[in-house]
Amino acid sequence: MHNLSASVEILRWGQASVPAVLFCYGRELDITIEDIGVFAAIFYTYENSKPLYQNGVSVGQVLQLCPLISKQKLSRTLNRLHRLSLINLQSEGGSFNDKRVKLEPLFSKLEKLIIRDHNSLTAASDAAVDDMINGYLLKIEQLELALEEEKNRSIPDLLSQSDGNFKKVADFISKKTGNLMSLKMANELKRWLEELAMKPDFLLCMLEMCFERNIYNPRHISRIAKDLNEYSISSVEGLENYFKKFVDDKSAGKLPQNQFDPDVMEFGKFTGIDMNAEARKNIYHKWRYDWGFSHLMIMKAGEIMCQRTKNGGLEYIDSVLYNWMTKEIRLPEDADREIKEHKKRTKTDKPTYKKPTETTDYEIYVSPARLEELKSNS
Repeated sequence: MHNLSASVEILRWGQASVPAVLFCYGRELDITIEDIGVFAAIFYTYENSKPLYQNGVSVGQVLQLCPLISKQKLSRTLNRLHRLSLINLQSEGGSFNDKRVKLEPLFSKLEKLIIRDHNSLTAASDAAVDDMINGYLLKIEQLELALEEEKNRSIPDLLSQSDGNFKKVADFISKKTGNLMSLKMANELKRWLEELAMKPDFLLCMLEMCFERNIYNPRHISRIAKDLNEYSISSVEGLENYFKKFVDDKSAGKLPQNQFDPDVMEFGKFTGIDMNAEARKNIYHKWRYDWGFSHLMIMKAGEIMCQRTKNGGLEYIDSVLYNWMTKEIRLPEDADREIKEHKKRTKTDKPTYKKPTETTDYEIYVSPARLEELKSNS
């Protein structure tokens, strides 16, 4: 009877295991529970295949042994892990199933993290630790040199191309912050003066109020500047009321969650969708921050919705962006290419119908006299 027991069969299949160290260092490795599930599938495939260190495992093997994972989800996760340098994804054929997954990068990173946190293990790996530290120092030095070079090259160019108003505000920012103005702040300052057409004196008042509240992030200041432009605030009194209402009640340097969002409003105007409701703003923020799409790509999806539907809405845009996310489409040119290919597929798959020829029977009228004449002649 035991030979026929389902419990014995369950045990015969074994268990899929994953190193618990992934849970401990998951945050530093920037992996999610879904990623750990894919790692578990890879390890399970490894246990039922050739040695991993030789050839790795193929994507086809993973899909065969773990049918719970869809091909699209596996593709998305493997590409992400490859970008994080946690796996090697090598192509050995024309199809996705032929690609091979190798875990050497994951074990290398885990080894360095463990050596870092356990001094007793460093004695046998002093050379590896020294190499790692020297590598980090070299990268830091290179980044500092590149940043300094970029500042020295770009900021003088901006100053030379700008008028006195730019220099006036730039000098004020440097004086208040005690540092040379960053390239990002310089680019934002150019936008405030040119795109938003803010007057220098009014801009100085706005910056003074921002710095008093420890708001130094150029992105946060730009959101305030866009608000002021959208609300048509141009007086000091209006400026004080704005900061009192939207900024002073919040912690320093942070903007309120329910504050006016220029990107959301621009999207609403472009598509004709009323985005004032908090739930609709949350959908936009899901696309922007949870799914990682740029504002430009969201606007592109809105444009497609307007072109293809009469009374479309956020649901249609959500489906477009979800399709792009599963296909790893993140750039406008990739989206345009996908649209063209979709149109080609639609034309190819569309059945062609031949219009049936219409036949009409006509009755010919013959007078009785003519009919008699024809009979007599015959």
